[in-house]
Amino acid sequence: IVAPIHTTMLKTEFDVLFVFSCMVDLIFFIDLCLQFFIMYHKQSDFGSAMETRHFYIVKHYLKTWFFVDFVSVIPFDFLSFITESDSGKTIKAVKVIRLLRLLKLARVMRASRIIRRLEVRQSVSYGRLDLLKFFAILCMITHWLANLWALTLVLVDESDGVPRWIDAFNELEKDSVQKTANTPWRLYITCLYFTSYTITSVGYGDIGPVNIVETIVAIVMIIISGISWAIVLGQVCGIVASLDSDERDFRQTMDELNFMMSDRVMPWELRRRLRSFFLSNKMAQRRARYQHIISSMSPGLQGEVVMEINRKWIQKVSVLNQLMAEINNPKLSETFSGFVVEVSLRMQSAVHAQGEYFGQPHLLYILIRGLATHNRRIRRSGAVWGDDFVLSDISLVQASQAFALTYVELTTLSRDCFLQLVESYKDACPELARRVRRFCGWLAFQRALLKEAKRRRREAGYIADSDEADARGWSKGSSASWQSVETGGSR
Repeated sequence: IVAPIHTTMLKTEFDVLFVFSCMVDLIFFIDLCLQFFIMYHKQSDFGSAMETRHFYIVKHYLKTWFFVDFVSVIPFDFLSFITESDSGKTIKAVKVIRLLRLLKLARVMRASRIIRRLEVRQSVSYGRLDLLKFFAILCMITHWLANLWALTLVLVDESDGVPRWIDAFNELEKDSVQKTANTPWRLYITCLYFTSYTITSVGYGDIGPVNIVETIVAIVMIIISGISWAIVLGQVCGIVASLDSDERDFRQTMDELNFMMSDRVMPWELRRRLRSFFLSNKMAQRRARYQHIISSMSPGLQGEVVMEINRKWIQKVSVLNQLMAEINNPKLSETFSGFVVEVSLRMQSAVHAQGEYFGQPHLLYILIRGLATHNRRIRRSGAVWGDDFVLSDISLVQASQAFALTYVELTTLSRDCFLQLVESYKDACPELARRVRRFCGWLAFQRALLKEAKRRRREAGYIADSDEADARGWSKGSSASWQSVETGGSR
């Protein structure tokens, strides 16, 4: 940013900017020396590898970036200053050669490691990152072309007796103390103004070339700005169109749904329910894509992510909570935590529309979103039931049927899948199978005891009907009172 301004608009003087420029030249020179010893990537039969042989490192650098780096570290300002010669400041060829220092910026743009560090440290939306990148590129091109237009005043000096574009300001600034030609910040703003309307093709026409050098530079600027503006506009339009791919896919699905309902002449009430379901199901589809992301992780990262997501409901499932209590045990922590992670990965998603009955025995249910009634209770987001799914005797299992008061999203785990996982850990950790069997035996004993107590109370006349019939009747009664609840509502 500073080098073009220093090259085209400022005079070489011993000041802070001069010292800073010399320090930059020194840093670039050190970097030039280090490049002879830095390994580079090369293609081999088995993929990309690092070249470690010093001879090939030097050869590669001399063939690629050595010339650019060498030209960029030549201290033209310092040589001109120490010789106290005005020729070094007036020769236009030297001014042009000094522009070669800008080639060093190409090496800086290749430093993708900085972008990668930013990606690791913070969440980056690549669509927005690309928008910022193209905006920065457009600003940088505008800046460089503004300095290129200012360079025409150096290439055609006032003493040459040739008209220049800056001469048009002499009449306008005849009563002004600060002239645009002699004030760097005013000159830069004027050049930036000319470059901006050249890039955007506005073309006010109040500034234009008046000699052959300025005409050539203007032609170059028009070609560069036209190509750059077309590329940036095309890329930005494509990025904006793909910023929210989930929303685009959802709208396409909704359009297809509306077309199908219209083509099949479905009733208006059914159409309303279908639209309501798909609108509520939008987040469930996104969660399904999250599972694909988790499956692409390493086993260790999968465990950490799954435990962080599912820790809340794991603590509500008795059998899993007891296993997680052994995490601090160094002999069992790795196996038990791995088992819990496998259980979390085997969970299946399910959705139900408002007014639907659902629930099967030998299934564990976790309510992710919505409201449902189960066992004469209102279940909210995060509720867990069916944690007795490990029992084989259905008569000892509590009623699992529930009623959807709103659109609901659930996660389920079957008994067969759970026992298969236990069996797979049988050889690696026999203690896990023993813990599960012990839990099943103790839970079966508790349920059998409660079942016998209820049977005796029923025989004594204390209970008129079964709890299951009461639960079903309460659910049906609740259905009428919750019809006004908006589909997909979440608590």
